[in-house]
Amino acid sequence: MGFWQKAKDFAGWESEQNNSKVASILDRKVTKKTIVAIGTMRAGKTTHFAGLGATAQYKVADSAGTDHPFRFIPREENTNILDDIAELRCGHFPEATKVVSSTTVKPAYIFEWEDPTFFGSRFNVIRQADMPIIDYAGEQLVGLQKRIKAARTLEQASVIQGTEQVDQLTVTVNQASALLLIINATRAEGLPIFKPEPYEKIPGMSRHPDVNMQRIIGPVLELKRINAAFNPPLERIGIVFTACDVLFPIAKTIENFTGRPFDPLNPDISNQSLSDFMKAFFPGTLSLIASLNIKVQYFPSYFELEKDNRGNIVYWNPEEPDLDKKEPKIKRGNIFDSPDWVHNVNRPKYTEYWFNREIEWLKEFATRV
Repeated sequence: MGFWQKAKDFAGWESEQNNSKVASILDRKVTKKTIVAIGTMRAGKTTHFAGLGATAQYKVADSAGTDHPFRFIPREENTNILDDIAELRCGHFPEATKVVSSTTVKPAYIFEWEDPTFFGSRFNVIRQADMPIIDYAGEQLVGLQKRIKAARTLEQASVIQGTEQVDQLTVTVNQASALLLIINATRAEGLPIFKPEPYEKIPGMSRHPDVNMQRIIGPVLELKRINAAFNPPLERIGIVFTACDVLFPIAKTIENFTGRPFDPLNPDISNQSLSDFMKAFFPGTLSLIASLNIKVQYFPSYFELEKDNRGNIVYWNPEEPDLDKKEPKIKRGNIFDSPDWVHNVNRPKYTEYWFNREIEWLKEFATRV
């Protein structure tokens, strides 16, 4: 075996047969892994996905021209992902997911990292994380839960009546090596911030958020177990807590009461803090995850709201009498309030650090052998 062939094997590259150019032996190889993002209704999935997309776009711009370019490829398909990102930059929360008759073409994000090898940047290695987004409305999720639960195998699930969505969901999940669960912090039943899901409006929903989350991921984990011989095992699980700013006043109370640190935003103790939060308020969901013996990574997520001089939230429609229909403004930067205006104008104020940590977590997952 010659030097170039050994180099190719060491770096993990594959090439076409071409005797005219030595460089063709070291063509770049792209490896891809799939992660599925999923959550219950009104968990903030759409807003989080939009924030993740915005963060990825910023990251692409910052890495351009470097030896480690990062690429973000959104597949919008029949959704409004790009509009959702633009809405955040304008200070609006994206609209909640609507019920659609068909979602056979799923939206997705593709994250791509390119790193040079010891042969130089001409022979970079490329890794991808493919994130199909399962963002169904609550009415659809309940129906999907029931139908998937009734299916014992992937084959049975794919032939259930009216199964365009079921088939897509089962195939997507079976291809996935990781799950990203989206949970709204206000679903912590027992806290003053608790906001129940509209279970009474949707037949099949439980009044208990922990139960709904179990019913979402339970069939998913079961399908992975049943079809273990035909699809990759789960390697990673991430949990995003949206609207985690509601925990800030509670965090100090918890610290004072227990004598133990609790801070979702502190990088040193964030994971432990949110793990404890999960144990307390979503024990059933955590028990399903713990049975997999997979390390869980937590990510806090929130968007800062604009407030007036008195600390009151500013709304786009302040005259709206229905509080549930009032739309708060997201605080964002403008061209005049920072010398680094290129990185500030129309940039929402949010947990950008943690969104970047999430992208780095995806990279670690994508490059894991």
